[in-house]
Parts: sequence; structure tokens; C-alpha cells
Amino acid sequence: MKKWIITALSMIFLTGCSMAEQPLLRAQTGHIGADTAVSREMAAKTIGMAFYSAGEMESLEVDFSDVEEGDWAYPYIAACVAQGFFAGSEEGTFRPQDDLTLWEAQALMDRLAPQYDSRIVLTEENKNMAISYELWLQLLETALQARRGEDSLDSYGFRTQNTVLLSEEGLCDTGKFTAVGIDLQPYQNSRITFWEKDGEIVGLLTVEAISPVIQNVYCRKEDGKLLLETGVGAVAFSYRGDLEEGICDVKLEDGRVSEVTPVASLGQCTVKRVSKDEIYLAEKGGRKWAENARIYDACGTVQQADFSDLICGSDGGEYYQKEGEICAAVIREGAVLENMRIFLKGEEQKTVTLSAEKGFSLSNGAAKKDFSAGEKATLSADLPWFDHGILTAKAESPIRIDFADGTSYRYEGVLEMERRGENSFSVINEVPLERYLLGVVPNEMPTSFGQTALEAQAITARSYAYNQFYGNTYCGYGAHVVDTVASQVYLGYEANKTAEAAVKATEGLCAVTEEGTVAQTYFYSTSCGFGAGSEEVWSANGTFAGVEKEYLQPKKYGDFETPHTEEAWLAFWQDWEQEGYDMASPWYRWKVYFGCGQLTEILQKTLTNVSNKVVEGNLSELGKLQGIAVTRRGEGGIAMELTLTFAKGKVTVKTENAIRKVLSPTKLTIGEPIYLQRKGGDSLTGNTMLPSGFFAVKEMKNEKGELTGIALYGGGNGHGVGMSQYGAKGLAKAGKTVEEIIEYYFQGTTVERVL
Repeated sequence: MKKWIITALSMIFLTGCSMAEQPLLRAQTGHIGADTAVSREMAAKTIGMAFYSAGEMESLEVDFSDVEEGDWAYPYIAACVAQGFFAGSEEGTFRPQDDLTLWEAQALMDRLAPQYDSRIVLTEENKNMAISYELWLQLLETALQARRGEDSLDSYGFRTQNTVLLSEEGLCDTGKFTAVGIDLQPYQNSRITFWEKDGEIVGLLTVEAISPVIQNVYCRKEDGKLLLETGVGAVAFSYRGDLEEGICDVKLEDGRVSEVTPVASLGQCTVKRVSKDEIYLAEKGGRKWAENARIYDACGTVQQADFSDLICGSDGGEYYQKEGEICAAVIREGAVLENMRIFLKGEEQKTVTLSAEKGFSLSNGAAKKDFSAGEKATLSADLPWFDHGILTAKAESPIRIDFADGTSYRYEGVLEMERRGENSFSVINEVPLERYLLGVVPNEMPTSFGQTALEAQAITARSYAYNQFYGNTYCGYGAHVVDTVASQVYLGYEANKTAEAAVKATEGLCAVTEEGTVAQTYFYSTSCGFGAGSEEVWSANGTFAGVEKEYLQPKKYGDFETPHTEEAWLAFWQDWEQEGYDMASPWYRWKVYFGCGQLTEILQKTLTNVSNKVVEGNLSELGKLQGIAVTRRGEGGIAMELTLTFAKGKVTVKTENAIRKVLSPTKLTIGEPIYLQRKGGDSLTGNTMLPSGFFAVKEMKNEKGELTGIALYGGGNGHGVGMSQYGAKGLAKAGKTVEEIIEYYFQGTTVERVL
């Protein structure tokens, strides 16, 4: 095991010059701070940032006579004291500017990683010597890793940056960083490495190069100066050479530009598919991203961008390459929503069969083949057709696809197929937005709901599509949406005059917020009389720590009181005659019964199938279920946290989706079939999850108080965020206009023409 061994010889050059006081000299390559002492306040900063965010430290206080609240080190010192790592003297001082001594470093290590048994070798001669900045960071890294039994500092939020420092204010070629308490001037125009957390430099590590080459940086000339654009700011250098605005490699020597090498441009190309690893350009085919590739948005002020900002189907990006890899992309023109790209079936296919009433053509850039009317083409991933990249199918009439699962649909527009592995390929349908909506509206809402409700559905679906397009959600597949409930159900082309009238009547209209942005308009089948807020429902890690959208707040949809106890919620959902806008839906009320042993068996399976980020507890040995309770609800009653008590411990499940999945109303081997009874009078079996997260629990127990069965009484169908489709039907029947329905479900929005 590595020892913390420091000898007197390694310390004799440390004479008390701290990092904040180091001379303003040009840095040399190598480790930073080998002959510079670390101060107590700087040590406090490096420790404090490991355990707190900047916002958390702002609320901490400390009382030392030599530390004022306005001092840069105040929050970091307070953080270390709060954690019990640092303490002041008996006189009530901290001595922030004093050098950290060897024995103080050992004491800190003992507190940071008490289980780590290696120690600094302390003697009477060296214990009061100052420890170097470099060595302190090495010890801190070892202690933090040992504390959590990890080989990195990732869990503390520390990230190692390798970047060229372009200004002493922290502007780098990869971004901008703050450096409280650290003098960056000696490292300007050098390539350095450092630990960073939330944009703040924690500790400087090395100088990698004093004559660095900044690769793939956006350059332009202005007023005789060369401007290097980082995407978060620009820095100007004197430069007399000619320069065409674009991507270059720039070499710096002695703080000046010594060489500018333009990078070859491929011109503007159309993105078909993009991920963090590769990009497919219609004109150039598939290319890997270079390791140090950069992406810029240059539509206005040059800004840093991400691969997901390269909207699939758009042609406004200019691309640069080196050795066959894309090393930079510059968005010259913003993407305009005209077509939607839909990933069909929501998964890759093994085989499909194509046909069209008027015939169709297949092309892959190397060859083309025409198929006559009624002629079929069966495709599988092993065919040579896929050897040249994307395979495109076009026709004058809708193309029919027979899928391997037995379903068949017809699609207008263009079909694109790309091999995505040895045995499968993706199928993308690109079609104009309004045409896409014709395949969504009648499949998301029955046309029997009437023109007004259908128009509300069209506006909601269009607004959702708008956000999905610019969110580029499925860009890794080359799509904006999928055709399943994961996005919006889209079943291609089928003539439907009623839906067509609703889409045409609302053409280009979206729900727009007070800030002028298009609202993210979620929708679902049926409410129970209450709706949920977006942050009550979607939380990947179960913290529910997001910011609620103002137009997606929990809301009551009826003239009744809001329950405030579990007993009251149970009574509310047991009342199957409760009036509400959704009461025409068979899902307005439902119930399901489990035997205790039956639900125990189900939970033992389903708990292991949901993310461990939303499940707390030991799942290895549960034993028999002894109790079940909703322990946290949203304002509208949605279950956010469920506590399950087993013979051998408790398990907590968070988020309505995970709760609905673990309480799967499907029999495995124990007991009678499980029936999900609905208000409509029918009973269903085989449901993989509960209809909604709006339910209450009724436990059945025997004379001994032992759990024998569980009944769940609930209401609604779907996640509960945004517009209820049955509710929209009810509001329309009550005489509400389309605009009133949209504003009712997305409070504060208005219907405006956007496209």
C-alpha cells in the first residue's frame, strides 16, 4: 500500500510563498506548486469544494477573529469547519494565510480518510515544515479516493480539464472557469491541467505546454486583430496574416500567435444522424468525431454548442475534417421545422417488406432500382444494399411496410434505412410536419371526440413535435420522435377527413408561453379529477429536484375538495360517481386486488427491473410483504414515493412510473388471475403496470394483524401531466373553445401561429 512519506529534504525549499502570493513569472512545463507552499485557506478551499456546491457553502457561517465574511476564503473555511476537518486556535483565530504544515496535513488526512492506515512520516525536524501545493493535492486525492473506496474523484464532482488558458480571468479554449484565490496570470497562454467543479478551479495540476497549439478553434479577424472564439468569449491577438473566417489550428509562442493553419472545410451538409461518437452527413456518409472536436453555433454571437444542436434533417451546419474525421462543426443557419423524422416501431428491425400501389425506388448512393406497382422488396441487414450507408425508398404513392411483427402501415414522404449492427437496421420516415400530424391526431384521440377536442389535440401534438424537433431527442437514431407512446403514436398515412379538418384548421398553431417559447405540451388519456406537476412525475434519480414549469403545475379538474389524508384520498377514488370532466372515460375510476403472497412474488421480480436510482433498500433478501403505504404524494395526489415493508426490511420506490411498474397487476404463479376493474364495467387482465400513479391503498389483515391482501383504488390513465384527452372532450362538450381548453391545461399559454 502506498505510504505518505515526506522527508525533511523534500521540504527545505518551501519558504512560505503560497499560491496566492507566487511571483508573476512565466510558467514552465511540469507539475505546478512543487516549490510553493499551500496555505491553510487554500487547503480549506480544496477540501470544502469536495463536499459542497458553491450554493451550499453560501449558507454556512464561521466565527474567527481573523476571517471576515467578505474574505474570498470565508465560505471554504466555513465548509471545512462544518465538516469537522479544520478547527481554529484556542484564541479564536484560523490563521488563513499561514502555510499548512506537515503535521496539520496529517491531521486532515486522518479526518478525511480515518480507515486509511498509511501515514506521513513525521519527525521533530519536519512536522512544522510547510507542505508544497503539489504534494498537498496528491495527498488530498489519495485521501478522497480512500474515503469512498474509489479510483477517481468523480463522485465529488471533480473533473480534470486539459485546456489552454487564454486570460487570467479564466477564459480557456474549452470554456470559462473561475479561480477564487488562485492567481492564473503565470499560466496565461499555456496548456494546463486542473481539477474543476461546477466551473470553479479547485486545484492546478500541471503545465503541459508553454507553446501550445489550440486545435479546431473558430477564428476571425476584426480591426486587424485575430479573434479566437471559444464559444463563451473571445480573446484578441495581434496578427498580420490573411485569414478567412472559420476553423483553424493556432500555435502560441511567448504569448503571441506564431502560426495559423486553416482546417479543410467540407462545406454545408445535411445531418442524417448524429451522436457523441459519430455523425452521418447526407453528402459525405458516416464519419467519426475527432477526439478534440468542437461544435459552434455562429448564427449570432459565436456560442459553444453540442452534437445534439445539429438537428437531424437540417443543412445549416458547416463541417471540417482532418484525416477523415470531423474535427469541427459550425452552425451557420438555424434549423427550420419543416419535416419530422420518425423512428418507426421505436426499435431496430430484422426484416421488412416494402411495396407501393404506383411502384417505388430504392437507392443507396451507389445504385438505384425501380420496383413496379405491387412488386415487393424484402430487406434484411445482411443485404449488400446496406453496404453503402443509408438506403432510401421513395414513391409517388404511400409506401406500405410489412413489419416482422405482423403489422402493416403505409407511409408518405421518404423512408430511410440504415444498418445498425450485423443483424438489424433502423427505419426512419421523413415527412412534412402537418402530414406527420395527420398520422398522430386520429391515433392519439378518437375522432368521435369531436372537432373542438381534435383541434386541441392537434395544437398539443404540434407543440410537442416542435419541442422534440429542436430537442433532437432521438438524434442518435437520426430521428426527432418515435412512433410509439414514448413520443406520440404515429401510424403513417390513412385518409381521415375528420382529423384532416382539425389539423388544417390549426395549421401552424402552437401553445406559446408568456416568454414567447413554444410550451412542452404533454398529454395523456384520462385524469382522475387531478393533474400532476411535471417535476412531481419525472425525476431520473428520485430527488424531484427540478424546476416546475409554470404551465405544467398540478391542478384540480372538477368541483370538489382536495383530499389531505390517506383516508380522504381512498374515499375520493372509491367514489365512482364523482363528477368531473373525465367521467366519461372508463379509466376515470379503477381498482385492483392482490393476495399478499401474490404481490410478494410480483414485487420480488419487478423491483429488480426498475432503476436502482429510484429504489432504496436491500433487495437480496426481502421475505414476505407485511405492509404497503404511499409515503409521499404530489399536490394533486399522485404517488411519488411508496414504502414496502417486508419481513426482512423496507424498500422505498420513487417516481410514479417506477411505482406503477413494480405494482404490476399481472399474475405470475401464485393465486387467482388479477383483474383490473374499470368504471366502464369491464375487467382487464395482463396489464404490465398500473394505469396511473393516482391511487390509494387499502390493506386487508387477519385477526393476528397479518397482511392478507391489498386493494388499490385509483383513477385516471397515464402520467397525469398536461392535457387530459378525455378532459378535453368534456370541456368541449361543456362549450369551451379550443383556445380555452389549451389555456385550461397549460395555464398562462396562448394559441399563436408559430410555423
